[in-house]
Amino acid sequence: MENKRPVIGITCSTKDIGGLETAYLHYSYTTSVMKAGGVPVILPMADKEIAREWAALCDGILLSGGEDMDPQQIGAEPHPNLGKVIPERDQTEMDLIEYAKEQEIPIFAICRGIQVLNGALGGSLYQDVYDEREKVIKHFQDGARDAATHSISIEEGSLLAEIIGSNETSVNSFHHGAVQEVAPGMKVTAKAPDGIIEAIESEDFNKNWILAVQWHPEDMTEVSEEMNRLFTYFVKAAEERAGKKETVSSS
Repeated sequence: MENKRPVIGITCSTKDIGGLETAYLHYSYTTSVMKAGGVPVILPMADKEIAREWAALCDGILLSGGEDMDPQQIGAEPHPNLGKVIPERDQTEMDLIEYAKEQEIPIFAICRGIQVLNGALGGSLYQDVYDEREKVIKHFQDGARDAATHSISIEEGSLLAEIIGSNETSVNSFHHGAVQEVAPGMKVTAKAPDGIIEAIESEDFNKNWILAVQWHPEDMTEVSEEMNRLFTYFVKAAEERAGKKETVSSS
């Protein structure tokens, strides 16, 4: 029997379009997943029970970018430069993270996603690196979304280094928040020249396949094979997890 392609659940935001509240997601997330061999399914906001049922149907969870995380979700007070927040989205994604980790479903987190993931797992966040850190470089570029505008250094021996094929690369950048203290069970695997954390990953990939990046690789997969490999590795992990699930269900 031909193996089914893995189902990748992608979280989304909301946007008012013509007076209607609409589920909203940049199309590049879905095209990048499809290019890597996955079947994308968009996951809007929902209560915990529905979120758990969604996760159970998925072989991988992709936490997409978007607005700031509500700091109250992780016991912090709002910074004056905090942008738009959607607490209901935060809660849905935190529920998905909890269930995915419990069920060993691979997680790939992008931009906002790295921050929500780190907060959900017990880490802390900068709400505005320009005010809370000194001598930071530009992290919200004015250039095209597929243009790399700053370099990152990558930890040798990390999964990210294996995927990229180097200990350094250049990335695009669209954020003002960032990971501060990394969550338990996760480790820092990339930083910008100013020390801002650009990637974290699981300390134990045998149990939990979790990779999170601060930039937007989905907007670079058409121009960068390195960024495309982030999705192919993730989809491959989801495919392997789907195979294990099928083996258990048929035994």
